[in-house]
Amino acid sequence: MAGYRKHEAQEWAWQTLKGQWTTLITPFTPDNQVDTEGLRRNIRHVQSLGVRGGGCTWNMGEFWSLTEGERRLVMDTVADEAAGHWLIGAHVTDTSLRESIELAQHAERRGFDLAIIAPSYMVTKTEDQVVDFVRQVADNTELAIMFYNSPQFGITISTQGLKRLCSIPNVVGVKEASFNQQISIETHLLVGRDAIISTPDEWIFHKARELGFHQQVMFANTSDWRFDTPRHNYYTQFIDRATAGDLDVDFYNHYLKDIKALSDKWWGGTMKKTGGALPVAMCKAWGEMMGMAGGSVRAPLQDLTHEEKAELWSELEPLLPRGGPPAEPAREVIHGRPHAPWLNGNGARDGRSGLSESGMMLLVSAQNKAEALEADRGGADIIDLKNLQEALVGSAHPSLVREVREIISPEKHVSVTLGVVPNQPGTVAMAVHAAALMDATSVKVGFQVADYETAVEVLRESRAAIGNADTKLIGSLFADNLLFEGGLDPHLMVRLAIDGECDGFLIDTLTKDGRNLFDFMPEPVLRDMVMHAKQEGLSTALSGHLKLENLDELARINPDIVGVRGAVCSSGERDRAVAWEAVAYFKEQLDLRKSGVIDVRAPVGAVPGGNGYGHGNGNGNGQGNGWTVIDGRGKNCAGVIAALSRQMEYDRASFVEAILHDALNIYDVIYWAEQAGHRLLTQRKESDGTLRVLIEPYGNGNH
Repeated sequence: MAGYRKHEAQEWAWQTLKGQWTTLITPFTPDNQVDTEGLRRNIRHVQSLGVRGGGCTWNMGEFWSLTEGERRLVMDTVADEAAGHWLIGAHVTDTSLRESIELAQHAERRGFDLAIIAPSYMVTKTEDQVVDFVRQVADNTELAIMFYNSPQFGITISTQGLKRLCSIPNVVGVKEASFNQQISIETHLLVGRDAIISTPDEWIFHKARELGFHQQVMFANTSDWRFDTPRHNYYTQFIDRATAGDLDVDFYNHYLKDIKALSDKWWGGTMKKTGGALPVAMCKAWGEMMGMAGGSVRAPLQDLTHEEKAELWSELEPLLPRGGPPAEPAREVIHGRPHAPWLNGNGARDGRSGLSESGMMLLVSAQNKAEALEADRGGADIIDLKNLQEALVGSAHPSLVREVREIISPEKHVSVTLGVVPNQPGTVAMAVHAAALMDATSVKVGFQVADYETAVEVLRESRAAIGNADTKLIGSLFADNLLFEGGLDPHLMVRLAIDGECDGFLIDTLTKDGRNLFDFMPEPVLRDMVMHAKQEGLSTALSGHLKLENLDELARINPDIVGVRGAVCSSGERDRAVAWEAVAYFKEQLDLRKSGVIDVRAPVGAVPGGNGYGHGNGNGNGQGNGWTVIDGRGKNCAGVIAALSRQMEYDRASFVEAILHDALNIYDVIYWAEQAGHRLLTQRKESDGTLRVLIEPYGNGNH
């Protein structure tokens, strides 16, 4: 569950419910059972689009057709797959008040962030009944509640009725899906100052600009996974910007207008055909065309006919941002779950758009606004704010964080370093909470002299203080800690990051006597540490008086982030101002190694099997029973390694084909496979610069 108490639900919602939320369908197997593996794949797919959160067992999830056990099964699967790293909501409406309460309490126990409730249908005929029903459910759960106003439940609540519902303490807002524009607009104007109002269609943003109100969340629809692909998430980008106050009509018209018009045509046509029922069959068919698991709808709904599906595909395919569904449906394409928490599956900051880096990113430390602008001009991927005059390294003043966050593009990463923190969980948690409120990309919490248990407690309290804000928690140890009496061993970094519930880690140095990171921790040690972290899905960052001559070593280690300051100052000294020319040159040299133009190790040699695929069916020994593709293009290395590790955990019978682009990621995947005992069968270079690596898992009959 999100880190709030019942009386804090409203504040939590205002801070957390932002951007695009998805609505999950419930996929079914051919024998009409809930397809839990398909549901997991669907979640990983929508996560790769950069979506902020998702809801299950709503109308589009066919909740009305599910048994009580199946509703709980769907909720349990979603909670397990989200694993606390993705915001989730569960729809709990039932004709039975007792069952609605029990579903809400089940969602609460399983760690859902909020509940969604609508009128109890069949005998619900008045607004008084609805308010009383919702109040009784709300009284029996700690969860924040979004009310769902939809005519599908037999009654549409008026604006005044919605205001009454939002006066219930933990009812934080309304998904206003009445299909009545006047009700939506009036609800925004009358209730929107006190509660979160979301109309699930883009027209609302134009009215908001015209009438002076603001919608901060699209809660929720299916347009993300019907319109977007992981490499071209135009709809999610548009919604994230629009909900932040940046309505880009030209962007919408260029990328989304035509596909939305097609959606409106099929949505309205399917509803007309079914007498007004939501077009679940159309959405399921559309989703399958985009690579989602769907299956049939349940009675009394009926699937689209083969002719209707063919017609839909003929109209949809030309509008897709790239191609259609996989040309070889026997291959299951898994888009790496966004484990690497500074970045999402597209290489962009969670919930943000506009970045497409994979591989190492450049972090530049700045101590004032002028330096931040220099770092930005030079092309730094992350601008890290710190105070070099406070102790060994300290925190930037909040006013600087606000100023920089305002002048740097919202798509850019701005992180905050707290430096060496005191062994006081509450004090540190308060500082971390402040960084999250100021929209820092990440906040780094460092330990010098501390015992391990205290450091874990500090980090866990910091995690709770962040809640579900976008800000990521980065634990930090210093490579030279052992020079100090009682210094926390830096070799414990990965373990500390995991136990402390961090999103990633940073290894830095405190000593400023000319020695750097590699004087305290050699390349092989750092490489194993970074690889271990990637397998755990953690972001990795290395810093500590690094210079240009260290780039080859860094490239062989391949952390997600390389942090510098002195190397990009005007004279190469960290106490002199950051210069954009030095930043640009360092970035250029880093990119030359990422692209493979500068080869930092022996060329990747041939492996058994030659340059083509020696086994036409991908099954060299007759033991494997499938073929899985991990598409790593545009993803950071941790995401690729985590996806590969996850695949091997649950399926060692299938061959795995990894599609890679970044040269350093290629080396890492090969190294990972060799270390894990997997067998590299072939490598094939494609004309677009990608490398396809075919891997036979350890334990597939050849080991």
